[in-house]
Amino acid sequence: MLGRSLCRAPGHGSTGHHFTAHPKQIKHIKVLVKAAEVVPPPQVQILEQGRNTNDPPATTQAAAEFLRQELKTIFRTGEITASRYARSMVFEDPITRVTDINAYQLVIRAIKTLFNVTFDLHDVTVTKPDEVTTRWTMALKAWELPWQPTLLFSGTSIYKVDASGTITSHRDVWDSVGNNAFLSPEGVGEVIRQLLHVQLTPELETPGFAVLKAARGYELRRYPPFIVAETPMPRGSTPAGGAGFTELAGYIFGGNSAQENMEMTTPVFTRSPAQVAAGGGNGGGSDAGEVTMQFVLEKRFADVDELPQPNNRKVRRKQLPGSYCAAARFAGLPFDWEVRDAERRLRAALAKDGLRAKPGYSLARYNEPWVPPPLRRNEVLVELIDFEWP
Repeated sequence: MLGRSLCRAPGHGSTGHHFTAHPKQIKHIKVLVKAAEVVPPPQVQILEQGRNTNDPPATTQAAAEFLRQELKTIFRTGEITASRYARSMVFEDPITRVTDINAYQLVIRAIKTLFNVTFDLHDVTVTKPDEVTTRWTMALKAWELPWQPTLLFSGTSIYKVDASGTITSHRDVWDSVGNNAFLSPEGVGEVIRQLLHVQLTPELETPGFAVLKAARGYELRRYPPFIVAETPMPRGSTPAGGAGFTELAGYIFGGNSAQENMEMTTPVFTRSPAQVAAGGGNGGGSDAGEVTMQFVLEKRFADVDELPQPNNRKVRRKQLPGSYCAAARFAGLPFDWEVRDAERRLRAALAKDGLRAKPGYSLARYNEPWVPPPLRRNEVLVELIDFEWP
C-alpha cells in the first residue's frame, strides 16, 4: 500500500501535490516495505529477548529436586514415592527390565532385601527439557552368600519426565561395561564376575576412601588425608618385598616413647618412586628415590604430633595429603612381575579414558600372611594428575 500511494499518478483519486517516482526509487521503496513486514513490532522483540529458552521447564526442575531427596532414602526404606511415577513406569539396566510401577517397586525392595546397600549420589542435573540425569556409586554386599561378595557399580541414571513432572522411565548406564543393553553378555558377565569375588577384606580400620567411579579394570577413588608410620626398605628391595614389616610392627606394638599398643589396620602400603617402578630396585638415597613400607595409623590420631615417638630411628611418622587415585585389584601372591603387569594394565586403561597419572605406584596388601593366595586382596594404586570431580 505504501509503495502504491507514493507512486500513484495524478487523476487516480489522490489529492494535493503529486509526483512520479523513478523506477530505481520504486525498487528501493519495495525493499523497505518488505523489510517492514518481516521485522516484528518492537514490543514482540522485547518479549522474545526477555525469555531464556535454555531454562528447563519448572516441572523438570522440580523432578530433579525430588530425585535428589528420593535417592537419599530409597534404598534404606525400600519404598518409592509412587505418586511421582507413571503407572506405566519403565526401568532398564543391563540385567533388569520392567514396564510398570509395581514391578519397579519390587525391584527396589529386592535390592534392599538381598543386599546391604551403600548408595552415594554424586550429582543431579537437568540434561534436557524432559530429562534428569544422576551420577552415583553403589556397593551391594550379598550378605546371604557364605563368602559375602560386594558388588560395586557406578554410572548414570537417565530419567524421563512428562509435562506434568511425572517420571515415566529410568535407565541405568554402568561405567564398567561397554554394552548396557538389557541382558547384554557383557553386563551379565560383569555381575557374575563380581558375585564370584572371593577375595577377603579384614574387618580392620582402613582409610575411608570414596569410590567415585567403578570403571572397566579400575576404580577412581578420593582419599582423605591420613597418617602413616613408614620406614625405608633395604637397598635392592622391590614393592612386593616384605622388608620393613618388623620395624613398623615393633612401633605400633609398644616400641614407642609411650609404650603404647596401637590397633593393626589395613592395608599395608609399599610405595615405589618412578625409577623403582620401572624396575631399578631401591636406590636407597633420598626419600624421593626409596621404596617405603607404610602402616596406616588409627583415625583417633588427628595429628602427627599426637603420636608417640618411635624408638627405632628408621621409623618415621607422616601425614599423607588427600588425593585422587586409580586402583586395580588382583588376587594371589603379589610377585614383582604381577605387580608391574597390574600397573601397566592400569595405566593403559587410564590412558584409554583420557586420564593421566603421576610416575610411581603403591602396592596395597590387605591380608595376613596365612590367608590362602586365591583369597588375598591386593591393589596397585597410582595418583592422578589434574583430575577434578564435580
